[in-house]
Amino acid sequence: MSNVRTNINVNQLAIMNKKVLLYSLIAVFGLGTLGVASVSAAGFGFGQQATPEEIASRQTSMFEREASLLGVSVDVVKQGWTEGKTLQEIATANGISLDTLQQKMTAERDVQRTAHLQTLVDQGVITKDQMSARLLVEANHTQTPRGQHRGLGGMGMGR
Repeated sequence: MSNVRTNINVNQLAIMNKKVLLYSLIAVFGLGTLGVASVSAAGFGFGQQATPEEIASRQTSMFEREASLLGVSVDVVKQGWTEGKTLQEIATANGISLDTLQQKMTAERDVQRTAHLQTLVDQGVITKDQMSARLLVEANHTQTPRGQHRGLGGMGMGR
C-alpha cells in the first residue's frame, strides 16, 4: 500500500513540477516580450527612436555650433570630440580662456533664449510684455551665485 501511495505521490510531484516549470516559462516569456516591446517603443531609454538621418543631423549641428562658438573649424571640434576632449579642453587647446568661453556661451544662450521667447510671442502663446518679464527673471537667475536655489527647482519651476 505504501508503494502505491509513493508512486502516486511521485507522479503527482512530477506533474506539479512540470506545471510550475510551464507557468514560470510563460511568465518569463511574457515579461521578456513586454520588456522588448517597451524598449523598442522607448528607443532604448533615449526617448523616441531617431532615424539615422536625424542622428547625423543632430551631431553635425552640434559640431557646427561648437566650432562657431570657438571660432575654429568643424574638423578641429570633431578631432577633439574623437579624442574624448570636453568643449573646455578644445577651447584651451586653441588659445581660448575659460572666461572667454563662458562669455561666449552666455551670449549664445541669451540669443537662443530671446529667439525661443520671440517664437512664443509670434505664435500667440505669450505676450511681448510676458517675454520682457521672463527675460528679466532669467537675467536675474543667471546672476544668482552658484549653490543658491529658489523655488521648487526642476522643470523650470522657479530654479
